[in-house]
Amino acid sequence: MIPLAVVAVLSGLAAAVTGFALSYGALRDAAIDWGYTGWQSYAFPIGVDGLIVALYTADLVLAWRQMARPWIRMTAHALTGVTIALNVSAAVDGMPGTPTLSEAFGQDFGRLLGHAMMPIAYVILTEVARWAIARTARLEAGLDVDQALTLAEWALNFRVTWRIFQHAKTYPATYADARVFVRDLAVYRVWQKERARYATGTPAARAAVLDRMPALLAPYGVSVERARELPAEMLEQEEAQEEARQRAMQQRVDEQQQRQRDEERAEQQRERERRQREDAEQRERERQEREVAHQARMDALEKEAEQTRQQGELDELRAIVDGQSRAAAHRAEATVATAEIQATTAATAAQRAATEADRRAAEEDAAEESAKVAEARAKEKAARAKVAEESAKEAAARRKTEEDNQAAAKAKANTAVENAKVAEAKAKAAEADRLAAEADRRAAEARDETAQILRRAKEAEDISGLGQRQRRVRTTARLFLDSITPDRTGLTPDQIIDLIRTTSTVTNADVAAAIGISSEGTASEYAKEAKGLIVRGYDHRTGYDPDLTDE
Repeated sequence: MIPLAVVAVLSGLAAAVTGFALSYGALRDAAIDWGYTGWQSYAFPIGVDGLIVALYTADLVLAWRQMARPWIRMTAHALTGVTIALNVSAAVDGMPGTPTLSEAFGQDFGRLLGHAMMPIAYVILTEVARWAIARTARLEAGLDVDQALTLAEWALNFRVTWRIFQHAKTYPATYADARVFVRDLAVYRVWQKERARYATGTPAARAAVLDRMPALLAPYGVSVERARELPAEMLEQEEAQEEARQRAMQQRVDEQQQRQRDEERAEQQRERERRQREDAEQRERERQEREVAHQARMDALEKEAEQTRQQGELDELRAIVDGQSRAAAHRAEATVATAEIQATTAATAAQRAATEADRRAAEEDAAEESAKVAEARAKEKAARAKVAEESAKEAAARRKTEEDNQAAAKAKANTAVENAKVAEAKAKAAEADRLAAEADRRAAEARDETAQILRRAKEAEDISGLGQRQRRVRTTARLFLDSITPDRTGLTPDQIIDLIRTTSTVTNADVAAAIGISSEGTASEYAKEAKGLIVRGYDHRTGYDPDLTDE
């Protein structure tokens, strides 16, 4: 087959070159007659025939690439028709006597056919090549080789062939599929017309329908035997479809009833879960109340312990001052007792000395010097006793003075301690009042600012027409943002989310209470969406909302 293909290609190229060479002269002569001079008369045939060659070549390449466009081939055919007309016109002009076209056909039809034959041959060769290329490309691509509509089909059954062609081009399909579609549609239409007579008619009516079916379906290639079998098959198919439809309807009814039962069970389950959640929430509230009461008791005990500690410190200070006072008193009493003992001892010694002096004076009257000495000693001892008595009196006076001083010091110490405590209490009270006033002022300002911000955010949400879920998500986002530091200047959304995760005390119960729902699970979903909205930059204090702000 390869040598045959080579011969076909070479002969086709030779014929095409010969035809265009012959056409070139005719077109050049026509161009000169039409006013083209110089190089224009040589370029005109190249432009016309070159465009035809380019369009046919492009059509062949696109057919090989499975990208064929019919308008390219139709344009090439139209230009070929122009070339044929120009060649025929040149042939008529070259005939003697300048006859008309109809006269030229009568005088020398072969001359005109010879001039038109070369372009027609090129079109035939191109169509053959295009068919071979398109079929080879489809075979290589593994696609079904569609059977083209033949000229005989158009001529013998134009109406059916046109329907096949219309369906294949309107709904991209192969001609084989289009044939099946048109045949099935024709069978269905014929059956619709004959159905009543066949399904409910008498045996004679049924026989008449069976007799008419081959003639009605013959234009669509349905055999006689097949045409007579179709009514029974169509009726059986309809009955099967009706049964299937009834089963499907019953199945839908059963499924609907099952869905209703499932919904009822689901509603009962949701009711049980709701009651369980309410019981769990009640237990959680009771637990929180117990924790609050326990914390209050612990705070009271801690306060009482602090008061006890302060009272203990005060008692310790008083004990220290009292001990010091008692020690001073004891030291004074010991000093006085010592002085009294010394004075008593001195007085006793003086009395014994006086008695001894008297005895000695009585016994030694004779010794004047001894008596004087004894008298002097007695006087000296009496003086010493007097001095000791005066010393004792001075010691008692000093003890009394020291006791008075200690009492005064103790009173001053107590007064100083009380004054210090009073001053400290007043200072603490003043500082507490100042801090409370400052806190109240800041709280009032914060409340006013928050109220204004919330009011502006609520107005923006009302104007924007947000849905209930979107509003709840923004309420949750504001709850999270207000639970952290109010100054968020310079913080990125990711840093704000990190602060919320580490410092925020907002729970799912708080979110549920804020948006007016009872399920903490649903509240958790709102919390997740709110954090996602904050990550996108939402901040009610700045008024930025990514869903409402125009970029």
